[in-house]
Amino acid sequence: MLKNIRTIKTNINELEGFHDLIRAYQEIASIRMKKSRTSVLSSREFMESINEIFEEVRRSYAEKTRQLLRRRSQTQAITFLAHNSKTVAVLISSNTGLYGQIVPSTFEMFLNEIRASDSEVTIIGRHGLSLFLKLLPDHPYTFFELSDANVAPSDLDIIIRHIVQYEEIRIFYGRFLNIVSQEPATFNIMANIKLSDEDIGPQVPYIFEPSLETILQFFETEIFASMFEQIVREGELAKNASRVISMDQADINIKLKIKNLKLIALRSRHEKANKKQLAALAHLNQFI
Repeated sequence: MLKNIRTIKTNINELEGFHDLIRAYQEIASIRMKKSRTSVLSSREFMESINEIFEEVRRSYAEKTRQLLRRRSQTQAITFLAHNSKTVAVLISSNTGLYGQIVPSTFEMFLNEIRASDSEVTIIGRHGLSLFLKLLPDHPYTFFELSDANVAPSDLDIIIRHIVQYEEIRIFYGRFLNIVSQEPATFNIMANIKLSDEDIGPQVPYIFEPSLETILQFFETEIFASMFEQIVREGELAKNASRVISMDQADINIKLKIKNLKLIALRSRHEKANKKQLAALAHLNQFI
């Protein structure tokens, strides 16, 4: 009985220590989430506006763009960068665990894409790589490590240089909806932008320096880099929100476990005290 009580006390101490760690993770994730939420959500609107500008330029100067394409021996597509005619599936995961369900659910969506297509694989984050190697250890892949927090634009340069070579890029990431809801999402970036007769719009009187071709190339490279950075920020926000919810549930579970262990310990003490009382009464009965 004494051994059991000591074991229970040891388990309670371990759980209390783990509880302190959980609270620390939760607090850090909450601070990071609050810090990035406003900027990420406002950037969504900004990127939508940038895309609208690009589409307006593309429609307004569709005929001039066709002339540029004819000079390049291209037809019905705008792109001024070299691409390899392949598709890549990009998983944005994490370097560590304890991010709740958003990372594994995003990985599941990514895995379904890999199994259903011939896309090449690029994985960002050690945790995602670990999940991938458990299920597809012989599948070729490209791996990049990226911090789970405080990612600078320069940290993305090497990743962007790798994936920009592909004709189509399918990015799988966690998307923030609200504090209690995050979802796996996918975002496709096509290198070629198809043109049709419907794309010819009103001739807005833009003036381009030094040339339309240079401006379109700038849009293509800069929009791609900005889109990718925005997606990475979205993933950070979703992971931190998911961690807050996950740690909150873990906090509840640990408190319940500690409460149950304390009840077991109390019951054990009562049983021990009862046995002592019974032994004492039995001893007294010998003299009656």
